[in-house]
Amino acid sequence: MAAAALMSTASLVGCGDGGAPAGPASVAAVPADLLLATGRLPAGFAPVQLSVSDLVEGNREPIEAAAEADVSPPDCRPTADAELNPEIDAANSAVLAARSSAASLVELVTTAQRDISADIATSTGRCATTTTVIGTGNLRGARIVTRYTELPTPPQARESDRLRQSVLLRSDVTTTLPDGTATTQVGFAGYALLVPDSDTTDSGAAVTVQLTVSGESTAASDPPTDARPPMTDAAFGALFDDALSAASR
Repeated sequence: MAAAALMSTASLVGCGDGGAPAGPASVAAVPADLLLATGRLPAGFAPVQLSVSDLVEGNREPIEAAAEADVSPPDCRPTADAELNPEIDAANSAVLAARSSAASLVELVTTAQRDISADIATSTGRCATTTTVIGTGNLRGARIVTRYTELPTPPQARESDRLRQSVLLRSDVTTTLPDGTATTQVGFAGYALLVPDSDTTDSGAAVTVQLTVSGESTAASDPPTDARPPMTDAAFGALFDDALSAASR
């Protein structure tokens, strides 16, 4: 998720109706059928359209910058985004993207496997606060302090017998630029692995559901101003619950 703090997002390659009740996934279901319905987007958000390849390409530079950055604690360097990005293509993934006046939202559903254990390891416990110093690109020299808060698993997700693993996170990010001014930003991310049915034991059959909502950064200032969250913690949990219900059809 740390790399995601550097990313500008957004794609839409397909939408399912997303409004059907959760139930056994159809064998014919493809990722585009499992996306959140646009009618379930939060108030003020409107869908935008780009391709999966544009999403992958947009992720590449910040992932490369994150790989070259100095991260403290050293064992809190994120790896999940870098491992997943090369595995995503139009054949195995679908993306719903939307924007409001002050935030962006991206949902990814893919048959590629995200390493959620790595997300948990690099954003909780001693990694709940990390410092990243960027060494390349247009943010070279910037110092990024990220404070993660793990959010409760939503009610429907807790009760699902198809949920194999998940984590929901809020990130409060302060970026200090080389000139001493700083920006702040608040974002959310939810990651989950869903299997086709409760009897499935093969984790390789799981579908990855990934939802991020990123608020806009404040203007650089000294001292920095506090960023406004794009939504409440509870609202993000409810939205992630809706996304999992749509992906469980």
